[in-house]
Amino acid sequence: MATARTPPIYTSPQDVLQAFYQAFEARDIDAMMTTWAEDEDIVCVHPGGARHVGYDAVRQSFERLFSNDTKLTFRLDQPVMIETVGLAMQSTVEHLRTGDEGDRGAAIATNVLMRTPYG
Repeated sequence: MATARTPPIYTSPQDVLQAFYQAFEARDIDAMMTTWAEDEDIVCVHPGGARHVGYDAVRQSFERLFSNDTKLTFRLDQPVMIETVGLAMQSTVEHLRTGDEGDRGAAIATNVLMRTPYG
């Protein structure tokens, strides 16, 4: 019998971002989706990719990314964080490494986080 997974409550934007990148590197779709609001107004744009709107579309986009067996590792550089009472925004340079190779490229990432009753 499977036990239900209790979603974590993130107490800070930094906690969410750490969980996001850990889930990405682990290719763990369930952990990844705990970092997203279950809302139809969420938006995700992967570098060079299409715009995905809504929880199901965002989940499917990560499922496609995670279906590849290539190990991904991120190194974040030059992060800038702006926080208000209900929102936080992080802009950072993501250096992506695939497998055992060196950096494969860099992308500018903007992560916008919203405080909800669940953190």
